[in-house]
Amino acid sequence: MSLPVIHVWKKAPFIRYLFPLIAGIVLQWNLQIPPGILWFILVTSSITTITFFLIPFFERYKLSALSGLAVTLLFIALGGLLSWYKNIQHDKYWFGKKYKNENALIVTLIEIPVEKTKSYKANASVDYILQNDSCIKTKGTIILYFKKDSTPSTIGYGSQLIITKPLQEIKNSGNPGGFDYKRYSLFQAITHQVFLKENEFEILSTTNKNFFQQFLNESRAKVLSILRKNIKGEKELGLAEALLIGYKDDLDKTLVQSYSNTGVVHVIAISGLHLGLIYWLLTLILKPLQRKRVKWLRPALILAGLWLFSLLAGAQPSIIRSAVMFTCIVLADSLTRKSSIFNTLAFSAFYCCAITLIGFGMLASNYHTLLC
Repeated sequence: MSLPVIHVWKKAPFIRYLFPLIAGIVLQWNLQIPPGILWFILVTSSITTITFFLIPFFERYKLSALSGLAVTLLFIALGGLLSWYKNIQHDKYWFGKKYKNENALIVTLIEIPVEKTKSYKANASVDYILQNDSCIKTKGTIILYFKKDSTPSTIGYGSQLIITKPLQEIKNSGNPGGFDYKRYSLFQAITHQVFLKENEFEILSTTNKNFFQQFLNESRAKVLSILRKNIKGEKELGLAEALLIGYKDDLDKTLVQSYSNTGVVHVIAISGLHLGLIYWLLTLILKPLQRKRVKWLRPALILAGLWLFSLLAGAQPSIIRSAVMFTCIVLADSLTRKSSIFNTLAFSAFYCCAITLIGFGMLASNYHTLLC
């Protein structure tokens, strides 16, 4: 007697939710469906799904196709709504709705300035627009370029500036088939940029820092200083920084291009391999904690180590996806439950799509970060 066939989507239910979610994101991005229609579909399909569980069991079996359709539409609408609300241009507080070239801006640096060939580069959040003696609170992110000879040493993470120079909208290079940098930036809520000279900005005495982000920045700087002290070659140092902590600003562009030409540029990006080694090392070190009284401490320390490294390495999509997968594995192991690798993979993709909201910018962002 042959055993019944168990399809992969029954072992991994998140696969059935993942594809409709991705479909909703793609449809919304390309068709720009009004959110009112998506909300109507979401509410209607939710009510249908809930009602399905209130009817008698045998009636449910007859209407299983309707239930599956309702769940599919629910996640398509959810993906569309996530895509809509992720777009900073749809936010009523987006600075671009009220900004004019003659307006001044109050911005906060959300990262440490990175040295480039002729400038320093940093992302900044747009906090306020100064307009007609009024201060309008806004949202959004811009890229700041500081001329090297006009950048004070006091500028760093959390510094607040008043900018008077008009912003420039981010545009593509115009090369057919080239990288869509404008879309990539929009995925990160970045829409404008500005190149600043000494007399075009003013440093405020106030700062706006997040304690945890400050801790991550200082920890990363400490690791980088150790690497720079012990590795002398520039190419070797840049590669070590990228492989060990995800810092790519010192990578040699010729080396990156060589990796790209041979099709192995993904090796430089921190991903599942690095996290897998850390997971193996932590499980080995914490093996004595498998005793019953402190059994809960082992998975807690493993998860803390995995996520701390993920955040320290820049929280790139590739490593966050891997961190979610290993989180599922650790939790299943601590609960003595056997996990399905397909379900874990589908859940990780589902989580990354839902949290980052625009799933198709992930791979492109990693590749572009390496080359730019």
